[in-house]
Amino acid sequence: MFRRATLCAVGVCVAALSLCVPRISAQEAADNDDEEEIELAEPSKPAWQSFLAPVLSGTSRLDFLTGGMPDRLIYFAGFDIWRNGLGGFAGFQWAPMGIHRDGFILRAALSDNLDRYTTPTQRYVTEITRGSLMAGLKFSGNHADVQFLVGYEVQADFLLVNGRLATPRARLGTRFTTDVWWEPTTLLMLQGSLSGSSIDDAISARAAAGWRLFDRFWIGPEAARSRDHYSRQTRIGAHLTGLRTGDYEWTIAAGHIADSFQRDGVYARISLLLRPPRALLHEN
Repeated sequence: MFRRATLCAVGVCVAALSLCVPRISAQEAADNDDEEEIELAEPSKPAWQSFLAPVLSGTSRLDFLTGGMPDRLIYFAGFDIWRNGLGGFAGFQWAPMGIHRDGFILRAALSDNLDRYTTPTQRYVTEITRGSLMAGLKFSGNHADVQFLVGYEVQADFLLVNGRLATPRARLGTRFTTDVWWEPTTLLMLQGSLSGSSIDDAISARAAAGWRLFDRFWIGPEAARSRDHYSRQTRIGAHLTGLRTGDYEWTIAAGHIADSFQRDGVYARISLLLRPPRALLHEN
């Protein structure tokens, strides 16, 4: 009897274990599946975030310099100097579809220029500070990139007469800019720009040609002409464009400058872009 009772008890325990263990394993498996589903689930993102998220994969030093948008942001800065003037500029351009793609672009720029004028009795120093915000389109084709932008400009003028500040002026106007970059062959580049402002009826234009050297930069002649309500200015010189050092792209130019106040001399200009390498307009 005792042996039979013992065998019955063991049988009942084994049966109970056989019923309980699968039930516990199934429950744990379900819990694990739920945890995996929770870990794999990603929160939905607003549609506007797609315009700010970088398109390029991976991270590089350029990602950090452009705030994680190396393929959508271009920063630019530089200065211009000659014996009667000094100027500096900086800004950025944002292309939500990518800087190598056609579509909407937004550009913000800030500049400051000092000019000196001397007469037998007086010495004038003018300082003009400009800020602009423009929107436009970029489109490409036939080995060329064309950009057209229009927007608002704020300008502040300061005049020093014999070291004394005259009444400053602040004005609001509109500005437009057109930029063209064309590579008719793998070794030749043609560049042009036209910009105008409703303030003082200012307009300026620049044209340049470049020959590709060592597959690293363009070098060639340039010419520029500008005018407003008060003066005219002409520049003829040479430029070196597109020299890359790491994530930066440099442009250096120098030449002869003359204006309507019978002043002339030598000018120098250095500018840089923070951007990825330019897209090839010709297949090698």
